[in-house]
Amino acid sequence: MKRFMMALAGAVLAIASMQVSAKAATYDLGDITDSSNDQFGGALNFPFQPATVISDDIKFTLSAPSFVSGDLDNLQLFFFIPLVNITGLTATFLGNPLTLDSNGNFSIAGMLAAGDYLIHIAGTTSGFFGGLYNMTVTAATTPIPGALLLFVTAMGGMAGFVGLRRRWSAAA
Repeated sequence: MKRFMMALAGAVLAIASMQVSAKAATYDLGDITDSSNDQFGGALNFPFQPATVISDDIKFTLSAPSFVSGDLDNLQLFFFIPLVNITGLTATFLGNPLTLDSNGNFSIAGMLAAGDYLIHIAGTTSGFFGGLYNMTVTAATTPIPGALLLFVTAMGGMAGFVGLRRRWSAAA
């Protein structure tokens, strides 16, 4: 039993002393045009590891001009100490930082042309078990906005009212 405990302690020390290189990977979501929640989650390392730098690229393709939105979530888990956490989790698109609201949601301004795009994720794992994040990217082609439909029906109603008023004034 004493040998087993010594071997276990040695293994723990060996794992703790290993240096972890920066995590850098590219993930391809494929064509996300009119998709529902194309997701990717990543960045987890083993216990006792030093902080690991995350540098992931999330690729996606648009087959038609689309509006792109999504969210980036740091999946935190705390139990007296941070068990799973990423500090400084950021995302950039075409070299510009994505602005995330308090819930991690983002929307890329303007319509994107069909083509291949890349979102870069960066941060540092700081939890005992490393860190986890979840990235959701959604694209939608431009539908006729409901406000436009409402505007057209209001204009039609006003035109009908003007025509009715002219008939009433001609009859009087």
